[in-house]
Order: sequence, then structure tokens, then C-alpha cells
Amino acid sequence: MSERVVNAKLSTLEASGLSLAGLAPTMALALGTSFAASEAGPAVPFAYLVAMFGSFSLAYVIVRFARRYDVASGVAFTYAGRSLGRLAGFVAGWVYVTAWLSSTAVVLGVASVSASALLQRHSINVSWFWIFLVLLILATAVNFVGVKPSVRLLVVLELVSMATLGGLMVYVLAKGGANGLSWKPFDPSLSPKGLSGIGYGMIYGFAGFAGFEAAAALGRDSRDPARVIPRAIVFSLIGAALFFILCTYALSVGYGVTHSSRWAADAAPLDTIVGLYAGSAWAQIVDAMVVVSAFSSGLGLMSLTSRILFEIGSHKQAPGVFARRHARFGTPFIGIVFASLVAFVLAGAVGEGTNVTTMIGVLAGANTLGLILIYGLLAIGILVDRRERAWAVTRSGLVRMASAVVPVIALVLLGYAFYASLFPRPPFPFSLEPYLVGAVLLLVLLGAWALKRRGSGLDFVSAATESEERSLTDVVPAGDATL
Repeated sequence: MSERVVNAKLSTLEASGLSLAGLAPTMALALGTSFAASEAGPAVPFAYLVAMFGSFSLAYVIVRFARRYDVASGVAFTYAGRSLGRLAGFVAGWVYVTAWLSSTAVVLGVASVSASALLQRHSINVSWFWIFLVLLILATAVNFVGVKPSVRLLVVLELVSMATLGGLMVYVLAKGGANGLSWKPFDPSLSPKGLSGIGYGMIYGFAGFAGFEAAAALGRDSRDPARVIPRAIVFSLIGAALFFILCTYALSVGYGVTHSSRWAADAAPLDTIVGLYAGSAWAQIVDAMVVVSAFSSGLGLMSLTSRILFEIGSHKQAPGVFARRHARFGTPFIGIVFASLVAFVLAGAVGEGTNVTTMIGVLAGANTLGLILIYGLLAIGILVDRRERAWAVTRSGLVRMASAVVPVIALVLLGYAFYASLFPRPPFPFSLEPYLVGAVLLLVLLGAWALKRRGSGLDFVSAATESEERSLTDVVPAGDATL
């Protein structure tokens, strides 16, 4: 391992901050549960529970890859490339980074709209777009000076949000909800659309869990990546899972299992339930926590995308400028600036050109579809990875079975969620989401073809070699501990 990695100082808790920011549990609850309730009814907690099992199965896949390729920061790019070949890595990396690039605009849009609405309660009218610009500049500046201060800030911001909302949801349960506590929210038969309704609810469950693997992008910046990264992924996922199940259950009983239609029609369910049971002052605090959670997610996604772009650029499958780090701060500053510009253009062209709600809804849906495809590709990758199979052969029968079965479980649940997101056909403009994903895939494939035509030396078939990966640990001069 290079001196570069040894000198990095990120601990498990700090690396967990990036995964928590990718998850953004408080914001995810504010956005997704009403959509899930429109099809799953009061059984939303069950849909999230199934999505949790799928996410833990996928976490097994990511952790196995992270232990294999501990200093790589390309996540999908590295893992798919090493197991399925360079073409798969190129496609996975660019679809993955595109999804998170546009997600930065989405989450900062959520933070801006929520902040604008909160200010309007106090007769202060500020356009969401101006708030967006301020948050975008702040997120860019924090990432620019180094990941260590930013991930520490992420840990604090997200944990405070989760603790506040979690405590309020416990208070709702202590009050007995609308009609007392019961296990009915975990009964799938209460879904008005049956299993298809549960499948639709799983989409938003997966959307809530998406991003748990973000800590893997800090492989080069962690103290002991083979230990820190897997632990950060697992710890953040466990925390988010407990949080999601608690809060969706509290929302279900808070509205009452016979009044899920009110939940489905409510654009601000957290505000409604907290206001009903704890008062308007606490509801406004929760609204502020949604802003904080969304902003922390924007911080984390900018950090994630800049490091993936650095990895792709280091492999010469993106402009080499992305592989540069700032002379003083050691951060991949070109990727940070690029992520900021993409978010600005999307917010201006889509958010202002149509409306911000449309931007958030359509881009979030398309991002989820793209991520489900990449997660599925990674599950296939771990099944065929030669190093993983060689490792499994030397283990006990139970471990061998897990290495074969767990990725298949992830594939099945991801596939079902993807199918449920397309059928029945959603209304316009949400029906455009698969076409947006298809357009990105086409552009990525055209990019691969163009690179091959230019004689890049990449055949896009064979996997990257271990020696190539090791050589990239020394891309940055050793001794810079500012990250």
C-alpha cells in the first residue's frame, strides 16, 4: 500500500458520514413515503422492510468488492471493470456518476424549496433558486478545502437530523398514534394494490437506501481502507434501516391504517404528523432538519462524484484534467467544480425552465432507475469475479452458499423494483424517466466507441489488472494528509 493511503486520516465514523449523506435519511423520508403510500397504503413499512433486505444483500456485494479493491475510489467503475471487463466498468462508471451528478441538483433543490417554504411561514419571501445558489457555493467551498472537514460536518448534520426526527417519531408512538399501536403496517395484504403496490413502495425504499455505498469512494482517503470502508458502509446502512422502519411505522400509525389515503395525498407528511402530535414549533424544526439533511446530501454527493471522476480520469477514460488534485488542499478540485456546474445548469435549465417540482421528481426517478441497473450489474459482477470465487472455495459451506445466494437475492429484488417502476406506465412527465436513462446509456456507449476509435489502447473487454490498480495509488504525491 502506498504512503499516500497510509497518510490518509479518515476513520470509520468519518467515512460513514459520506454514506449517511448519500442516504440522506431525513430528506428521503420527507420525499418518498407519500408516493409509496399511494400504492402500498398503510403497508409502506413492509415495503421498506423488503427494500432493506435487498439493500443488505447489495451491501454484501459492495463490501466484498471493497475488501478486494480497498484503495480504489471508482466504486461502480472499479468494481464492474475488474469483474466484468473494461467496457462494463466504463458504462457502469459513467452511468453511476451521471446519476449522482444530477442527484446533487435534486437534493440541493429539495433543500432550497424546503428552506423557501419555511421562510414563507414567517412572511419572508426568497426564491428557491437564490437559496440554491447559496447552498451550491457553500457545498463547493467546503469540498474544495478537503474531504476531512466536510465528512465531519456530514456526520454531525445528518446524525442531528436523524436523532431529532427519530425522537419525535418515538413520541408519536408513545401517544398511541391515531388508533393505537399494532403490527398491521407490516401486513402486505393491507396494500390496496396487492403485491404490485408493495413493489411500487419498494422503489422509494430502494431510493431511500441508495447511496449507502458512498463511503467506498473514500478508499484512497481512508486510514485503513480494507477495514474502514466496509465498516462505514455496514454501520451507516444499519443506522438508516432502523431509522426508516421506525419512522415509516410511526407515520403509518400516526395517520391510522384506515386513513392511508390522507398520507398519500400529503406533500409534507413529516410536517403534518409532527405538527399534529408535537405542535407546530416542532414541525418547523423538522422542516429545518429536512433542509439540513438535503444540504448534507449535496455535500456528500459532490464529494462522491468528484472522486469517481478522479478515478475514471486516472484510467484515461475521462479527460485527464479530472485526475488532477489541488496543490494545497489535495482535493480533486476539477471534479468538484464540474459537479457544481452540472448542478447549476440542471437547476437553471430544468428547475427554472419548467418548475422545480418537476425537476426533482423526474430526475430523482431517472436516477433511481439508473442506479438499480448499476447495482444489478455489480451483483452479477461479484458472482463471476474470479478472485471472489477463489476466496469462497477456501471457506466453509455456509460462506460459499452466501457468496452465491446473497447476490442473487439482491438481483431478484432489484429486478422486481425496476419492473414495478415501469409497469403500469406512470403519467407524463414521469414516463420520460426510462428514456432519460436510455439516452445516458446510449451516450456512454458512443463515448466508449469514440475512445476505441481514437486508439486509446483500451480494448474495453479485458479487466483492469491488479498492477494497473496499484500504480494508481501513487498518482498523487505522498505525504499530503490534508484530505
